[in-house]
Amino acid sequence: MQNLMMLSPFFREGISQFLQSGGSLFPPQVGDCGIGLSTADGLTQQQGLEELDVLKRLNMALTLLKKDLDIYKLQASIAKAIDEKISGEQRKFLLMEQLKAIKKELGLEADDKTALTAKFRERLKEYKDGVPEHVLQVIEEEMTKLQMLEASSSEFNVTRNYLDWLTSIPWGQYSKENFDVRRAQKILDEDHYGLTDVKERILEFIAVGRLRGSVQGKIICLSGPPGVGKTSIGKSIAKALNRKFFRFSVGGLSDVAEIKGHRRTYVGAMPGKMVQCLKSTGTANPLVLIDEIDKLGRGHAGDPASALLELLDPEQNANFLDHYLDVPIDLSKVLFVCTANVVETIPGPLLDRMEVIRLVGYISDEKMHIARDYLEPNARTGSGIKPEQARITETALSVLIETYCREAGVRNLQKHIEKIYRKIALKLVSKDAEIREKMKVVSVPTGTDEDFSRPAAEVDDKAEDKIKDDECLESHERENVKDEDQLKSHEVSSEVSSEVSSEASSEVSAEVSSEASLEREPNEKETEEQDSTSSDGNAISQDSEELQTPKSDENENVLSDGKAEKNVDEMHHLLRSGVMDKSSIHGTNMEEASDKDVNNPEDSSEIKHESVDDSVSEEPSIEEILKDVEMIVVDETNLSEYVGNAVFQSDRIYDQTPVGVVMGLAWTAMGGSTLYVETTKIDEGEGKGALQLTGQLGDVMRESASIAHTVSRAILREKEPTNSFFRDTSLHLHVPAGATPKDGPSAGCTMITSLLSVAMNKEVKKDVAMTGEVTLTGRILPIGGVKEKTIAARRSGVKTLIFPKANQPDFDELSSHIKEEFDVHFVEHYMEIFKIAFGEESRNSEASLSAAESCSTSTEQ
Repeated sequence: MQNLMMLSPFFREGISQFLQSGGSLFPPQVGDCGIGLSTADGLTQQQGLEELDVLKRLNMALTLLKKDLDIYKLQASIAKAIDEKISGEQRKFLLMEQLKAIKKELGLEADDKTALTAKFRERLKEYKDGVPEHVLQVIEEEMTKLQMLEASSSEFNVTRNYLDWLTSIPWGQYSKENFDVRRAQKILDEDHYGLTDVKERILEFIAVGRLRGSVQGKIICLSGPPGVGKTSIGKSIAKALNRKFFRFSVGGLSDVAEIKGHRRTYVGAMPGKMVQCLKSTGTANPLVLIDEIDKLGRGHAGDPASALLELLDPEQNANFLDHYLDVPIDLSKVLFVCTANVVETIPGPLLDRMEVIRLVGYISDEKMHIARDYLEPNARTGSGIKPEQARITETALSVLIETYCREAGVRNLQKHIEKIYRKIALKLVSKDAEIREKMKVVSVPTGTDEDFSRPAAEVDDKAEDKIKDDECLESHERENVKDEDQLKSHEVSSEVSSEVSSEASSEVSAEVSSEASLEREPNEKETEEQDSTSSDGNAISQDSEELQTPKSDENENVLSDGKAEKNVDEMHHLLRSGVMDKSSIHGTNMEEASDKDVNNPEDSSEIKHESVDDSVSEEPSIEEILKDVEMIVVDETNLSEYVGNAVFQSDRIYDQTPVGVVMGLAWTAMGGSTLYVETTKIDEGEGKGALQLTGQLGDVMRESASIAHTVSRAILREKEPTNSFFRDTSLHLHVPAGATPKDGPSAGCTMITSLLSVAMNKEVKKDVAMTGEVTLTGRILPIGGVKEKTIAARRSGVKTLIFPKANQPDFDELSSHIKEEFDVHFVEHYMEIFKIAFGEESRNSEASLSAAESCSTSTEQ
């Protein structure tokens, strides 16, 4: 209870009241007091007070008070820890404030607010002449506000970030532009091959800027398939004009705040992309590339396309208002370049503000130049391959372009070339590992340089026998040094060896004995230096030194060539005859007969280490290894080993189209392709005339088929009045590649020709392709994609092209190498196509006009 009185004011007050009211320390009263002051529930307290046994009542009171004591102790420890933490933070804060006050009085450091204000004013000095008055006024107001705010308040951070952005924008700072047309032409030619019409349009744009002194007020939109270089052209324009380049993509963007910024009231608010652009580039006239503008999204956060109207309008962006900054920004000097794959998905009001430059893609010849001059060198360098190690032939590049990478762009072509060089790199590294395995040398542990440097291929049979014998002898020597019993047997065999050798050759014995006597002195000195504990140890040590027979005198290191050869021959003769065994031959005879230098053991070990170190340090590099390897050449025969099987087959299905089959021309995302229209008879009978369509045709193409059927019936009635083919025949018209959706009106003339071919049972002229929309009166209307369709016709070997008359200017703009070798016909009415396709003689203009009138009359009926 005393502990509870110290920890709990409530308990302490209760005890005081108990004593003041006449309570005593009599056990029953103490028990009742403890139970009443405990924090137990009422039922437990009632049970304790009703207990008549005093001892049990005291035990219950003790139990309840112990529980309360544990709770109060835990509360006290928690309160103590919190007090210590709070006091520590207060102490640290107090000391920091005192430190700041002391530094401020000494002039060593200003407070945070003063330092921030000084930093912002220092930034403004660079742009002071270019900052508008209304912006300066806002900055001054915010700085005054910053001085009044507490550093710990949330408003302080908001104001500081706001001032940081306001003073980071390069107000009135412009990079000096370069309007040199020749320099721009050079840069564009270096970065891009072909695209003559696009380059000419860009140069015109720069020339106008040269005359005006500025290029603001224009929004360029580069439209074309993926991989044709839209983004890189934007970089080239920035490089040519000497402007900073900034790119951001709006593909899938659905939040207006990305363009116009967030309100400052939001947590984590930031300015829009344009303000971030100005800050990162450090200039007020960068070139901004807005990528994928045709893929803008629209969500609950607003319509970004509508937000871009203000940004991309030359009449409005001089006072562009960002939600975060809330001050007008002049963006009229910014040059905007947008990119899109298709312009049809761009909202009309936004497209109206742009000047569209179309990039239709590259033809095969242009792709070949790009691959040879740009893609292949870059891929080879990126793979770490030297020009003399591998190359891709032009034939292989041509096959790669035609059968693997038929897209309008060159991005897929780049990926395939990089894939080829990666596989070549793997082959070269594997070849390097194979050569290194073959270059392994035979290492003989005798300590001589020649043993470490001599490869196995250079050792003749006699030298191989010597090396094998030396290895055997050396291994026996090492075992003899370690084993005392083998040393004794070695001494005995040595005596036998000397006797046999003396009988075999007196000269060899004399030389061996003389050298042995000369070598004893250094051996004995070495033996005396060793710390031996017994005479047996000395004997073993001396025997091992004698077995190693090191040579201390350089004059005695090498025997003459003739004697050495003679000694070796004699030793080998004794071994073969069985007089001597290998175990009896050791260093004394064999090493003396060798024509190599053998120094003392210490020198020998040093030689070994030096030789090994030299061999490691002088390991040839991969360039040296592959220097003499034959160049890897990738041509059309082995191209499939590197890139797999061909993806595209020839567009041309028929060498000579049969009856009912006509070749048309279509525009695709790949750039263009030939398209066949096939018609065949299903059933014949009076009044069974009908037309069935297949080939996953769109609504517009189905309408074109219906028009073609009507016009065909009128023309056939004009040509053969008695022919009731279309009235009595059920026809099936199909466009191959059924898995590919097809739509558009340009196949109208092709469908008419296919239907008439079946009706007249007559083949169409060979190598003829056509395109054009047809009206019910037989008029041919213009179509799009002239360049792509011409390229597709050339790829398929077409000789005769038929285009609408209205597309002649588009065809004339094409490069001469695209138009060459074509017999092109520009037509206004289908009857002109009829004569060309079926090879009929030309009719006079009156006949053609009557056919047109007849077609019109039948349609009305």
